[in-house]
Parts: sequence; C-alpha cells; structure tokens
Amino acid sequence: MSRIIQVLQNSLIRIAAFLSVALKSIGNLFKGISGFLGNVFGFSESDSQYYLEKDDSQGVKRSEPKPMLTTDQKTSFEPPANRRRTNNKQMDYYLKMAQEIKKG
Repeated sequence: MSRIIQVLQNSLIRIAAFLSVALKSIGNLFKGISGFLGNVFGFSESDSQYYLEKDDSQGVKRSEPKPMLTTDQKTSFEPPANRRRTNNKQMDYYLKMAQEIKKG
C-alpha cells in the first residue's frame, strides 16, 4: 500500500512541476504579444517618448536651491571641565607618571 502512495506522490510532484513550467511559458508568450501590441499602438515603458510642454506653459515655477549653512568647526579638542576621577588606584599611578613625563 505504501508503494502506491509513493507512486502517487511522485506523480503529483512531476505534474505540478510540468504545469509550472508550461504556465510560465504561456505567460511569457502573452507578455510578449501584449508588449508588441503596446509598442505598435504607441504605449511604451520608456519615459523618453512622452512629450511634455515647457515649464512656462504649464505654470510651473522653479525654485532656487537655498545656500547651505556653514558652521565653524573647531580643530582642537577641549576636554570637559568637570572630569570625574576614577576609583582605580593603579590608573591614578599611571596618570601621575604620564603627567611627570609630560612636564619633564
């Protein structure tokens, strides 16, 4: 009995695959025909074939782009005034050593 079920399942899978391929080819055929007829009657996908009047005759006003605002950028980094101290004693030791090296 399971052999018959397996044969039916495989058959249905093959029929579904064949129908998907056949329907795609039929759809592509209709797509090609409608595209050809669209081109014959003047309908096209490209925007370059449409005729537009000048902006003046349509009453369209062009706006000038606004100038960009410029800000002065600081080149040097200023650390914040209220700097928190760390609780790590070893880090304090290294910071103190770095300050001594920097001074002398």
